Amino acid sequence: MPRRRQFYIREDLTEVSRPPPRALEVLAGDADLPVCATCATQYPAARADCPVCEDPRQWVPGTGQEWTTLGELASGKRNYLLRDVEDPRITLIATEPSFAISQTPIVLETSEGSFIWDCAAVITPPLVAHLTHLRRPLKAMAISHPHFFSTSLTWARALGVPLYINALDKEWYARAASLEADEVVFWSGTQRLSANITLIECGGHFPGSSVLHWDRAGEPLTSEADARAPDTGLLLVADTVMVQPAQKGFTFMWSYPNMIPLHPPDVLRIQKILSEYDFDSVSGTWPDRWVRTGAARSFDESVETYLSATGWERGRGDELVPKRKV
Repeated sequence: MPRRRQFYIREDLTEVSRPPPRALEVLAGDADLPVCATCATQYPAARADCPVCEDPRQWVPGTGQEWTTLGELASGKRNYLLRDVEDPRITLIATEPSFAISQTPIVLETSEGSFIWDCAAVITPPLVAHLTHLRRPLKAMAISHPHFFSTSLTWARALGVPLYINALDKEWYARAASLEADEVVFWSGTQRLSANITLIECGGHFPGSSVLHWDRAGEPLTSEADARAPDTGLLLVADTVMVQPAQKGFTFMWSYPNMIPLHPPDVLRIQKILSEYDFDSVSGTWPDRWVRTGAARSFDESVETYLSATGWERGRGDELVPKRKV
């Protein structure tokens, strides 16, 4: 029987370097803040409900709302790394045992510094030590949409980097009242984090749902490993566009857990926005949700499949008309 192809190399974290004292102070200061056990959103004070889970794009378990804290999570869980085999500049941050919706942040180590895409609840001292001693220093953290807001303010403060959140989703940021000057950049449209890293507002799943584009062709080849890495454009899409389990195509949903499809005109809007960017590879924010080659073609084909399956077809231009019955 053929062996399954391995796309990641697991790396366990050890505290070879110590986290900065200010980072440990941040972790201690936020250790008792309530965290929703279903979606991992962190709140500034105790409350009865989780607005993110009460929204129909998420869910409240049948057993009722449950809470935990960052301190409790850190005592029973740990972070580990999954380094991408094809492009070692890409690392996923996983949690063991898994928590909430298994959010898996992605670290991109570029020529102009490193960037974190999306967030998970658990952040431990060994992870902070690793991220604050990267070969290419950490520059910023960006979040795709509210289901990944999680403990992102704790992360940004502990790591000493600005946090980028789309302005259209600001109302969902539970710790907005706790912000100090310049901690969070609320952006709109597009936002460049570096010459080759761009945040792109797409909408759909949430009004501010966004993707990250990395122009890998623009990266200088500073090492042998860089020279072996792909030089094609990469999109990190989270839930804005969902990579299908077969990793050959995509779908679009307004609510994934409740299986509510995205309005077809919103799908066309996403397609139009992304048509301005060169990409050949697309990854979700979980392991094994990655179309590694031919992603742009697969994306366009998936849009047509989606339109047909939801009962629509293109008329003149991008006008949608009901699908004709054969």
